[in-house]
Amino acid sequence: MLTNEVMGALALAILWVNTLLVAADAGQQARALLRRRDEMRALGAGARGAGLVRGRVVGGALAVHRVEQVGRAGAIEGTILFHDRSACGEILGGALAEPDGGALTVEAVAVAEVWLTPGELARAAACASDAAFDQAEGHARKARGFSRTVNATVGADAEVFVLGEARGAGHGDGRALSPILVATMDPRALLARKAALAATFVTVELVLAAACTAAALWPPVFGRISTVGGVLCLGFFLLVQPAGKALRDALLTPSRAPVRGRWTRGAGGTEPQAAR
Repeated sequence: MLTNEVMGALALAILWVNTLLVAADAGQQARALLRRRDEMRALGAGARGAGLVRGRVVGGALAVHRVEQVGRAGAIEGTILFHDRSACGEILGGALAEPDGGALTVEAVAVAEVWLTPGELARAAACASDAAFDQAEGHARKARGFSRTVNATVGADAEVFVLGEARGAGHGDGRALSPILVATMDPRALLARKAALAATFVTVELVLAAACTAAALWPPVFGRISTVGGVLCLGFFLLVQPAGKALRDALLTPSRAPVRGRWTRGAGGTEPQAAR
């Protein structure tokens, strides 16, 4: 027959196995983010090879991030809630003006990563008018819902970072770039922030688990403080996995993070539901 002490020890063992698994997953994600950041070496003026180039878009749109969504009428009257079905990016090709005055030709790529800020995506997904809302709401109330494609573009004069392989363009002093990623923010800084978030999560998680364990083992065992510690351990156990799932979502790169959204009649826009 299991005694209270043995059952308590088993419960603490399960708590720590679960805690360490969540911490290990977060640590693995942080390392992956940092490895990717390290691969994005900045290319200097006129440099060739693989790396990251900063510049201003000249001419038309350089890239687009497309999100296929379905919207359904919300529980609150006058709202439509959107859920993502799929997402993809395309680099349309164009030209960049570099800070040093150089020119760079960006080749078109059918499938690539396009990183945009939540604000840029929200503007692209905004409801144009109440008339557009009313038209969409009729479909949103049906079983199939309201299908749409959000096209968020990187347009002219946008300051961007482009990752790819730079080489001589074969004319003048310009260069050509075979891109794999276009971002409207510094991707290295973004990856570093996400890795720091993961590291902070692991630290806080382990400190809280240790504090709850210390309280549960406070002498006399099964006394008042120890019992409170046991309750805290149970609460921590129930919350740590959802917290780990929320962290995984927060660590997704902008091209993979869900956009979702909500239209509200009369609000004049969409409300983003996913932070980057």
